[in-house]
Amino acid sequence: MKQLQSFVAKRPLFIVFLAIVAHLLLLARTQFTAWPEMLLWPYLILKGWLPYKDIAIAHTPLLFTDLSVFYWIFGLGPVQLKIYTWVLILLTDGLLFWIVRKIWKTELALIALLLYIPLQFYYGGNGLWFDLALAPLVLLIYYCLRKQNYLWAGICWGIAFFTKQTAIWFLIPVFVMLLKTDLFKGIKNFAKGTILISLPILAIIYLLGILPNFFYWAVKFGIGVLPTASGQILFPTIKQMLVAVFPIALLFLARLRLHKPSTTLLLWGVFGVLGVYPRWELFHFQPGLPFIAIGLALMLLSFPKMKVVEKSVLLIGLALFLIVIARQTERTWGQEDRFFEPQILQASAYIKNNTSKDDKIYVFNTWDNIYVLSDTLPAIRSWIPGLGWYVGLSGVQERMIAQLAEGRPRYIVIGQYDDTNSWVYKSELILDFIRKNYVIKDKIGELSILIVNK
Repeated sequence: MKQLQSFVAKRPLFIVFLAIVAHLLLLARTQFTAWPEMLLWPYLILKGWLPYKDIAIAHTPLLFTDLSVFYWIFGLGPVQLKIYTWVLILLTDGLLFWIVRKIWKTELALIALLLYIPLQFYYGGNGLWFDLALAPLVLLIYYCLRKQNYLWAGICWGIAFFTKQTAIWFLIPVFVMLLKTDLFKGIKNFAKGTILISLPILAIIYLLGILPNFFYWAVKFGIGVLPTASGQILFPTIKQMLVAVFPIALLFLARLRLHKPSTTLLLWGVFGVLGVYPRWELFHFQPGLPFIAIGLALMLLSFPKMKVVEKSVLLIGLALFLIVIARQTERTWGQEDRFFEPQILQASAYIKNNTSKDDKIYVFNTWDNIYVLSDTLPAIRSWIPGLGWYVGLSGVQERMIAQLAEGRPRYIVIGQYDDTNSWVYKSELILDFIRKNYVIKDKIGELSILIVNK
């Protein structure tokens, strides 16, 4: 044991390297979630479409803008999406180790990293979504506050907010940390940093002529309408809830019995997972996971001070959670990329082989990455997702039908309806238009390929 401790103490960076390589291998060998929006939105932007004006997007712009630049340089496709996602995840690994080592010590940093990796994977981490991009930014905010660099903390928070609106939850732990210092000076510099990053972003949005569209979709709709929209609210089962919050429950127990982690650190972990409301998905936990890992690492370092019962509860609990993670790994090991099922690839190839350069298509009730994979454009501009909380907005269906009638897309791809899915919105207006003007040309799995009825 002493030899192992000596080896770790002398070669911490080598351990970090091995941990990061293991994390990458885990991600590469398990199912990747290629969210269609992470391909479609940059694809349309690179085709000259403007976000918010030509594309209905309920999120702030920095992630898909950065992704668009990445695709512009390296090409657009699922491989590039994986590379971008995995680089972001591994950078978060490294940042977590570096920050914990700077604030605490190397031993704690290693334990936090080794805990973070399985947590990051289990909570839907193998796929790019806005919550994943928040994790490194929130770590930087926390670090800047600990170092009393409030200006840079404000800059990082501004970047986080323009990555996803749920960054607003972190203003509460930020305020708690500012209370322990010169509150007025801290708030002033934090606000200054936020303004310094916000003004250029808003200026660019204004110069693009999309400021009203941005405020409608990202602010009025994204913050005011979407959280309470019909079909958007999704609650977990009791079992799902108990498993997901178990690590946080351990931290609360440790706080009560061992006075570790600190209340402040616990707040960062708790508010970091509040993006899970109102639509329950494990990947919404991602911004809080670095702090949960740090808290668990602090708890493990206090293991010798625990009572026998507390040690037993901790060990049994961690063992059970590792079993849950192992089962998740087994289920997803070697699985095909999500949203790139064979029928999606076949339908995309069919459309690509049977359309010319200027042909437009329409995809309804199935994954919109068909546009990207078939290298075609939607017949509807501005593009509206076929989700109920979009299509159900007043006047949207009528505008969509008017554009379909005018553009007369050569092909329409429709997925089979499943009424058990809460996000499904069966628009009878749009379906009635399609029935009157299109006939089925081919079927690929559960997808129907329709062509104009001449």
